Formats: sequence, C-alpha cells, structure tokens
Amino acid sequence: MPADPARVVSLSTPSRQAPMSRLASSFLLFAFFWMVAAAAFSGFAGKWGMRDGDPRFGVASMLDMSAHKPFVYRQLVPELARRLDDLAPERFKDKLAKRFKPDEVFAKSAPGETGSERLRYAVVYYFSFLSLLGMLFALRRILLDLKVSPLAAVLAPTAFALAFPYLQTVGGYFYDTTELLCASLAFLLALRGRLVALAALAFVATLNKETFFFLLPALYPLLRHYHSRRSAWLAVGALVVLAGLMNVALKAAFIDAPGGAAEFHLWDNLRAYLLGGAYFRTETTYGLVGPSRAFFLSLAAIAIVVWRAWPHAPRMVRRHVAIAAAVNLPLFLVFCATGEMRNLSVTFVGFVVLMAFVIDHEARLRGGAQGDAQKEAAQPPEAVRRA
Repeated sequence: MPADPARVVSLSTPSRQAPMSRLASSFLLFAFFWMVAAAAFSGFAGKWGMRDGDPRFGVASMLDMSAHKPFVYRQLVPELARRLDDLAPERFKDKLAKRFKPDEVFAKSAPGETGSERLRYAVVYYFSFLSLLGMLFALRRILLDLKVSPLAAVLAPTAFALAFPYLQTVGGYFYDTTELLCASLAFLLALRGRLVALAALAFVATLNKETFFFLLPALYPLLRHYHSRRSAWLAVGALVVLAGLMNVALKAAFIDAPGGAAEFHLWDNLRAYLLGGAYFRTETTYGLVGPSRAFFLSLAAIAIVVWRAWPHAPRMVRRHVAIAAAVNLPLFLVFCATGEMRNLSVTFVGFVVLMAFVIDHEARLRGGAQGDAQKEAAQPPEAVRRA
C-alpha cells in the first residue's frame, strides 16, 4: 500500500524544523543579550567613559604604560590593542580614524586623532563591550549546568548586567567588564573540572587585573564536585602559585611606575560605615539620579536575594559564596574606597547564581498558587455537589 503523502510530510517536517528552530532561538537569544550588553555598556560609558585625560588611570596612559600603580598592572586589553595596532595596515587605520568617533556620542570619550590612536582606543572600547556580552552567555551556561530553568538562566544575568553600572560607583574602568568575563569563565571551568583551561585563564585574567588571585580559593567547592579533596586543594594551590608568580612579574615590570601597589582606606571606611556616611549618597546613572556607594536600598536588595536564595542553592554554591565573601569583604574594607561596590567582584558570579535560584523559587511558588486557584475554580459549587 503506498504511503499517504500528507502523513509523510507531517512526520518528516518536525525533524527538518528542529535545527531551524534551534538556530532561530539562538539568534533571538544573541539579539537579546546584545541589546542588554549595549544598554549596560552605554550606562558605563555615559557615566565614566574611558577615564580620558587622567594620568593615573586614563586609557591613553594605560596604552602607553605610563599610568600609576596599581592601574598600570592591568595590561591585558591595552596589550591586545598594541598588538593589533602593530598588525593592522595603515589604510585600515586611516579609515577607522574617519569612522570611529565615540566622542560624538559620549562627551567623556576622546580617542585621539591618528589612525593608530583610534585603533587602539577602538580595541579597548569594543573589547570591553564584548566582554560584557560574553559574560552574559557564560553566566547562562553556568546556570543551565546548575539545572536552573532556562528563563531564570536568562533573567538573572540580564538583571545583573543592567545593575552593574550602579555598582560602578565611585569609579568605573574599561577592564571591569573583562574581569566579570574572566570570573564567569573561571566559575564555569571549575564547575566542569577543566583544570588545564583554568590554568590558562588564570594567566590571562591576572594580566587583566591582579586581584583574580583572590577569586581562586573560592573555586575549591566547585572543583571538589569533580575531583577528590586532595586533587581539588592541589589544583587551587597550583592556580594560586601561578597567579602569584604572574603578580610578581607584573609588579617587577612596573616597579618604577609612580604610585603604590595598593591604597589603604581602612580608617576612612570604618568612619564612613559606622557613622552612616556611605548609605545615603546619590549619583547619576543611565542619565537619572540613582544610588551611589553603599546606598541602603542597594544593600537591602542584596540582603533579600541572599536570604531568599540561601536555602534553595546547592551546597557547593553556598560554600563558594561564603569563601568568596570571607576573602573579599576584608580586602574591600581595607583597600577599597568607601562604597566602591565594583570591588566586591569576587562575589559577583555567586550572587548571580543566587539570583537565579530566587527567580526559580518565586516562579514555583506562583505556579503552585495558580494551580490551586484553577483547581478550586474547576470544582462545582457546594450546592451542585449536594444535589
């Protein structure tokens, strides 16, 4: 008996549509994350720009390696810009000098006049944006690996990315977004037990910002998920040594640079936090007056997320967050300017994971409540049941 053509089409169509559906979904996700990253990066660029003109940490000073310590240590993106400038043909640089004009969009941006200056500036500018975009995908992958719902795996990174310009209070720098990408990749690689890739990342991430060294102990609970206790400790120890040697090399390379390797803020911070001076400041973000420093409502939002998520997060995530906070908070108090929230970066990935578990928990609660309401609505009235 010949097969029914309509039936053949109906059976074969889904298999052909499945790859197209996945491709379309991937495209929509990319487009959504691109817009989120663009909005968040615009919030940073409109607020701080590339810190142009400042001899201590401006992008021009970072590119020519004349910046002050500790900023001059953060050479990953400037070094990439210098290498690409050496490789690029002059004709390309001349075209870029005419087309790349961020100073026409953000008054705080001043990329220079020559093609070489504009190329280097463009690399720093767009690599910072692409780092933020890459962070969104890395965080989503982390959350899916932790069995978070697909919706929460998108919403939690989105919320954090859009909130990040608010965390860039007191200061914001082009290497902040690359630091977020490196921290997200470190969490993901540790979660999957990829030690060789993690070692390579430690080298790159330390070149971006020397404080990556302090994230490494917090990776132990994640490594322990795949490795024995002894192997996990040995891995963390080896990573710490590698990052430490990279730190020593950077400090030796810029030993004659002005400034100090760290800034001491303990007494100022104790005074500000105990007397309440850090909790009621405001500044402009996204073109609107908003919270600044350790604003009390910002701290309340963070506390609520941690409180609600803690019982529902996996044990290894809770241990990661606890170790990260134990390492980061004392450093934040001693070495960071009052309320400089972006310097809590060691805790950020764990916080995004907690946000995702809060979203999932709230969705389950609301879904359960709606299900109960629908069941009650479907039941006949008491009088009808008696009849």
